[in-house]
Amino acid sequence: MKLLIVGASGVLGTRLYNDTIKKKWNVFGTYCSREYDGLFYLDLRDRKSINKVFNFFNPEVVVLAGGITDVDFCEIKPRLAEEINIKGSIDLIRKTKEYNAKLVFLSTDYIFDGESGPYKEDDKPLPINVYGRTKLEVEEFIRASFREYLIVRTAQLYGVNHRRKNFAVKIVHNMQKNKKVYAADDFCCTPTYVSSLSCGIIKLIQNHRKGVYNIAGTDFLNRYEYVNKISDVFNLKKSLIQKVKLRDLHLKAKRPKKAGLKIDKIRKELDLSLYNCDEGLKLLKKEIK
Repeated sequence: MKLLIVGASGVLGTRLYNDTIKKKWNVFGTYCSREYDGLFYLDLRDRKSINKVFNFFNPEVVVLAGGITDVDFCEIKPRLAEEINIKGSIDLIRKTKEYNAKLVFLSTDYIFDGESGPYKEDDKPLPINVYGRTKLEVEEFIRASFREYLIVRTAQLYGVNHRRKNFAVKIVHNMQKNKKVYAADDFCCTPTYVSSLSCGIIKLIQNHRKGVYNIAGTDFLNRYEYVNKISDVFNLKKSLIQKVKLRDLHLKAKRPKKAGLKIDKIRKELDLSLYNCDEGLKLLKKEIK
């Protein structure tokens, strides 16, 4: 299996890269903004770098996990978000089709408006921020361009990452430094441990699945409940947790208040360990140690 992971330096990309290497797959991973040992440069805005990677590696499967994932940054810099998350992704997807490789595109629960989550794969999307809109636009391009494709949606991903670029790790870091943290009790999601997502992608590839699949945690929680679980597992001071409303956080981008994903489809089709929040956080704690 010749697997290309675009965005192999991120939370998911790092785990997927390591998990597939352990399986003895022939894996080629890329980075963009910060150099990493063993990974190769690819910028979604730079067609030459895309061509160079494809010409050198000639992949059979391409996992597109790269792009801008910072929701507020996308809102502040919408043109840049569109250039990378839409135009750059589409350029890479076209190259994937040119090489007749299987495409796995990582998407998000933020393609929904958050009025009635968690959501099934066939629920009608209606993004309320720039990030969600960029992801949905690429999903629609993929459906129009490929007879066979794999779109994997996830939600509130957490796992080890040295740059602390996910919510759970940021909360642990701040509370360990005795800083107050603010958590909205009217903002719900299905937190997803990165190991489940990585294993799910691998099994979907191995079983030649196509279409849209949700991979997420089993718990539907508001952020206040989520942060309290983080505090419990990591033995942190609960007095540092400040309960607020979503509007009090003054975020740049609107958030879907009841987002999250339903996972009935993948549970029915594949034997996959999908953890509840307590189980996932305990595994995260072991990894951080």
